[in-house]
Amino acid sequence: MSDSSSSTTGGGIRVRTLLIPIKCWCGECIKELISKTNLNPYRRYYRCRYAAQKKVQNVVAENDNRIFKWVDEAFTDEIQQLDYKVRMLEEEVQVLKATIRSEGPKIMKGGCLILGLGVVVVVGILM
Repeated sequence: MSDSSSSTTGGGIRVRTLLIPIKCWCGECIKELISKTNLNPYRRYYRCRYAAQKKVQNVVAENDNRIFKWVDEAFTDEIQQLDYKVRMLEEEVQVLKATIRSEGPKIMKGGCLILGLGVVVVVGILM
């Protein structure tokens, strides 16, 4: 299988399209299609709707600077991005837990108990 998912700039330079494309740079929506080539038979890909309607070839042409991305590569990119975000959140939670353990819960004016994770529990105001 060919593994190039990219679009070109106006100067014909290839630029990698990250994640799952939603719109082409030209403003057109993205269409999901199935390859019928011998090199990539039945492989799904995303393509600019305008380019798909005009049957612009997937190879780099002088005027072909529309979005093109293989579906499997888009999903892989999306999963890697989500995995990175999850790891960052896990690290942040660990830091917050360590802060809570070292400082302990704090009681603020007005009877609110601050736990440190952005959770506020109203304890009640004694008069």
